[in-house]
Amino acid sequence: MSPFSSSENDRIDSIGESELIVRIKSWLGEACPDSPLGIGDDCSLLRLSPFETQLLTTADPVVYGRHFDDSLEPEQVALKLLRRNLSDIAAMGGAPKIATLSLALPGNLSLRWIRRFYEAIAEDALRFETRIVGGDTSSTNEYLGFFMTLNGVAIERALERRKAVLDSPIYVTGELGGSIRKKHYSFEPRLKEGQWLATRNSVTACMDLSDGLGKDAVELPSKGLGIRLMDELIPISGDAMELSEGNRMQAIERAINDGEDYELLFSIHPSSDTDRFESLWRENFSTKLSRIGYVCELSENEAPIAFENESLSLSFSGYEHFRTLD
Repeated sequence: MSPFSSSENDRIDSIGESELIVRIKSWLGEACPDSPLGIGDDCSLLRLSPFETQLLTTADPVVYGRHFDDSLEPEQVALKLLRRNLSDIAAMGGAPKIATLSLALPGNLSLRWIRRFYEAIAEDALRFETRIVGGDTSSTNEYLGFFMTLNGVAIERALERRKAVLDSPIYVTGELGGSIRKKHYSFEPRLKEGQWLATRNSVTACMDLSDGLGKDAVELPSKGLGIRLMDELIPISGDAMELSEGNRMQAIERAINDGEDYELLFSIHPSSDTDRFESLWRENFSTKLSRIGYVCELSENEAPIAFENESLSLSFSGYEHFRTLD
């Protein structure tokens, strides 16, 4: 049976990534436990008894023609692969430990290119106290892809998505948008910040932003709740402003939908002293922190994410894999 289809109703690009994940969980049934033990969070979580250790596992690839092209040096590809996996560990307040790296390689791949790739990922792995412990290789005709599985441990507790409660303030680290310029391969995973957040009892939910605020943020609140954003407080990167030629609304749209920001989005309990929390943050980090919105109730047919200013009209889409058909 051919794995490919010409029927629009029988193609994954007719449903998109989000719906595909829903169906995969359904097809797996009892073989896939609920998040965070199974599919649905930045990492899966396994409690190792009797050691009281929480093992975090994530897997992200980089694929030629999708995540990188000839404009990037092999060193930049290597850093993108490792750090997008590190960002998932950071989102759950963890510390990385070991990784495996599997390769799909065409025979004409340059030995010089792959050597530079491995030397760069080795240097970066040592910087982040991670060891590359194995993997596998497979030959291909033209396809080139690198597939990493990264394991880490929760230092204090594992932060999760879908735990933000009603009226929780929502924060984001760094600046958003314009990642296509450089940030998609050159960013600092927020490991220290995530580990610190995991020590704060006031933090209720956390995740990293990979597909864009407009898509990812709906995963932060508890079921039945939504998010309202304050447009004037969204931290827009200089690259997003330049790409938008100074048009702030276009820049906000980039900050919401460009993706590959790899910043942390998190909530704190509504009873928290926000001034005190922000002061403690500044004492510990130079990383920018912005309070950009809050968790709200949703009425019937109300969008799960929107601006507090109802007069603003903007699409909250983010980046949706596979979605090419109307």
